[in-house]
Amino acid sequence: MIILFDIDGVLVNNLAYRAGIQQTQQYFAERLRVAAKPPTQDEIDVFEAESITIEWDSCAIIASALLLERLQAAPTSAGQRAWLASAPGDLWQMLEMLETLPKLAKVSAVIDYAGLARRVGAAARATGLLPARAALGIFLEDLAQQERVPLAVAEPLLRQVLGQIYVIEESPAMQVFQNAVLGDGRYADYYELAPRVAGAGLLEELDEPLMNRGITDRVLKARAAGGMFPGIYTARPSLAPLDAVDARRGYTPEAEIACQMVGLESLPVMGFGKLRWMAERFGRSGSQLVKPSPVHAMAAMAAARTGLEIESIKAAVAVERGGYLRYPLTACAGETVHVFEDSTNSLGAVKKAVAELNRLGLRLTLTCHGVAPEGSPKRATLATEADFVHADVNEGVRAVLGD
Repeated sequence: MIILFDIDGVLVNNLAYRAGIQQTQQYFAERLRVAAKPPTQDEIDVFEAESITIEWDSCAIIASALLLERLQAAPTSAGQRAWLASAPGDLWQMLEMLETLPKLAKVSAVIDYAGLARRVGAAARATGLLPARAALGIFLEDLAQQERVPLAVAEPLLRQVLGQIYVIEESPAMQVFQNAVLGDGRYADYYELAPRVAGAGLLEELDEPLMNRGITDRVLKARAAGGMFPGIYTARPSLAPLDAVDARRGYTPEAEIACQMVGLESLPVMGFGKLRWMAERFGRSGSQLVKPSPVHAMAAMAAARTGLEIESIKAAVAVERGGYLRYPLTACAGETVHVFEDSTNSLGAVKKAVAELNRLGLRLTLTCHGVAPEGSPKRATLATEADFVHADVNEGVRAVLGD
């Protein structure tokens, strides 16, 4: 039996990432001089219910909404029109320019984050694009239908914010968010970049374990007995593969911190860092392999079954590129697979992965477990993809173990 656990919303109550979204919004709101409240917890739930589950997407979308509020307010006076006409095409330069304009009026805005999330989610589903890319299309379409802000001014800024959102050197939102959750010391250490904000990291301050120690012990005991092969299947940033040489810069131990928090640090972790490391060797980006790509799910299954991280990703890419089945994916033949997720997109990715592997003859049996507390808007969307929806991971694992 192979069991895959997502981290955020499943193993860990990701309060740090939620607070990081809010702090990122506050950072850009303050520097853009936009008086707008950060998204509430319920509004962040809507982002996740719409499968906008990677915070670099949601932060970039939110920062772009604030940017447009600033730009759209500019034509209200002669001084503001002059500022708009001279606005640089680089966001950081623009923010520095705003600091030299002390008389520039502050903008009051009420942003419908939930409505924005639903709109972007629908566009992402319709186009197959990643959420930030879908948002870019929406914002550019909106700008083309108005006359207040020249597209030539807004478009380069939006492309900067919503373009390479998984590349730390290129993404303003990712820089601020990662700085907030890691703290200035870890941020500077792992990324070798100057911090944008000062302060301790949110991850170890705010995150809370959702899997209780009794269930953790049962999972580890079943693993030791050889009847269960558990692994971690997460889009969280992570370290590079265990046997990668000299891979440190940009590989942050966020998945590993969470695993240690719940006592599962000995499990194979298929996080974003592992996929990014391998993607670069194929001339690709990590965003092309991370969920909802089926490659991520295949690699996670193989790594959980064998503990081989690099070879598992290679085997998953081989399937993606040409339907070629190789070890260690072949070690999964005939297994029952359980996946615990709080995202419909990620569950869908596992289904696609298993369907392709079964087409190649692996004879896998899949059960999808959605995890969301009672009253969460995610429960309804999870029910469309999951075989079962549990209030928490403990309830789900007990069901799998026959309690």
